This record gives sequence, C-alpha cells and structure tokens, in this order.
Amino acid sequence: MKYLINQSKHPSGFVGRSMMRIWNKAYLPMAQRALSMLPKKSYRHILDIGVGNGASTAYLGHHFPNSQVKGMDISTEAISQAQQHYQLEGVTFEVMDVSQLSYPDDRFDLVCAFQTHFHWPNLTQAMLEIKRVLTNDGLFLIACEQSKINYYLPDLKERDAFANYLNEIGLRLLDYQKQTAWVGYVIAKQ
Repeated sequence: MKYLINQSKHPSGFVGRSMMRIWNKAYLPMAQRALSMLPKKSYRHILDIGVGNGASTAYLGHHFPNSQVKGMDISTEAISQAQQHYQLEGVTFEVMDVSQLSYPDDRFDLVCAFQTHFHWPNLTQAMLEIKRVLTNDGLFLIACEQSKINYYLPDLKERDAFANYLNEIGLRLLDYQKQTAWVGYVIAKQ
C-alpha cells in the first residue's frame, strides 16, 4: 500500500504510468465540473499544478484556447508522459516543485490544482508560493476527493477550518462546492 501511495505522489515506471491513465478517467470529469465554478472571463496565463500525464492541462488548453497554459509536476516521468501525449499550441510542461516555483510574482490569472494539494509536503509553503505567482485579481481553483482531504488533511476537512487557514496566510475562500464525493474551492488573494 505504501508503494502505491508513493506512486500517487511521484509516479514512475509502468505502475506510475498506469495510475496516471486511470486518474485521467476518474479525475478529469471532476476537473471539468470544477471549472464551472469559475466566473466566465478570460484567463491569459494559467498554471496547472500536479498534472500527472497532462490530461487536465490539455483540457485547460482546449477550454481556454487564447491562454498560455503551463502544466507542472514534481515527477519527471509525469512530465515526460505529458510532453509525449499533449503537444498543443499554448500549452507547455515543466518539472517543478510547487513549494519552489520559478515563475515571477503576479504571473498567473488562474492556478489550478486537481487532486493534488493534499500530497504537498509543506502545504503552507506551497500555498504561499501560489499566492506569490497569482495576480491580484487572479483565482486559485482546487478540486479533489473529499476522502483524500479527510485522510491527509483532517484538520482542514471542514469548510470553515479551511477558510480560516487560508485567511491566516493571506488568502480568502470565494466559493465552496461539495458534491457527492468531491469538493471544489475558488480562492483569491485578500
């Protein structure tokens, strides 16, 4: 079991590639529904964090065809798979740690994290980095299974607890939607 959990954090080899294909089928519909939480406007620069093999990033590229979309993941295997499968105009992929983003301040109008934030080793550091690269009127969209939050982030599983946590680090919760098995958050700078 520990091996599979590690593969979900850092996919590699045959098992990691297989898990990424399964995730696309299970989690891409969740990402699509979460995007409906966003205001209807253009997002010039988009960052997709923890992309697996790139399906969510490619979807963002299709959904926002006039945007520059960057997909990043800590796994070199994941980024290699993304680059092989999704060569789209305006979409690029990079190996990067969410806790140490190499992007300039105030760069992205939209940052997305689908089924990943509960795996970040230092959630606060990662959130502060996202806040740094988010434009003043930018939005940060998180969507994931509620069960993952219950397991990995039990202190943040309730809406109010997560909203308080965000407030402490200079972010605010704009929207919260809970479906049967997943939850979505729209976040902005304070």
